[in-house]
Amino acid sequence: MKRYAIAQLQVDMDVSGRTLQQAEPYACEAEGPADIILTCDIGRIMELNPQLPNEEVAEYLGMGAAFARELLAFQGTYLHASAVILDGKAYLFSAPSGTGKSTHTEKWCRLFGATYLNDDKPALRLVDGVWMAYGTPWSGKHDLSDPKGVPLGGIAFLRRGQENSIRRLPSKEAIPRFMSQSLWRVSQQAQMEKQLMLADSILRQIPIWELTCRNDDDAARVAREAMLGTI
Repeated sequence: MKRYAIAQLQVDMDVSGRTLQQAEPYACEAEGPADIILTCDIGRIMELNPQLPNEEVAEYLGMGAAFARELLAFQGTYLHASAVILDGKAYLFSAPSGTGKSTHTEKWCRLFGATYLNDDKPALRLVDGVWMAYGTPWSGKHDLSDPKGVPLGGIAFLRRGQENSIRRLPSKEAIPRFMSQSLWRVSQQAQMEKQLMLADSILRQIPIWELTCRNDDDAARVAREAMLGTI
């Protein structure tokens, strides 16, 4: 197995293909026991998901899911989101696939000078009372990722609309949005309870928004003005 540093954790895994390639920036030479040892049953994943094109994709998805489950033990979870860094904080944009997360964050990079933290599954961890966001090797088909961790500044859930607008979400609306794009397919009740506890902590500490947008440049400006309090 090879050692990787992911979300300030020492992770051992034996991977190949796409997973190995996207994990390479996270490789490290640290000694001592790992915090997490990742494995997955590729054959079982292929059996349960016959639509997957090959074992390489099965390994990528299986290892990502295994990491997300193990992360729960370290005050962490992940969100299906595209994440950028601006002014030293991470801003996440989450929605079902195809809604325009990556299109929106590309505008933040082009218009405001933001940089990508992760374009698919950033990790979130509560560290010394602060919610941090981290890049991970599970970074989407374009592999836009940075191994660093930065404080979490805000999360916006995107939906398509004819006008660009943004509003703060109350917890009763935010929690189902968060859970639908995070680790909700868990087999143990204790894992689900942990996930709900972490989600509640995030919602109490971090501003959560609903961004209705046309996915044009103005949508990015509307989002930035609200989420950073600047024009």
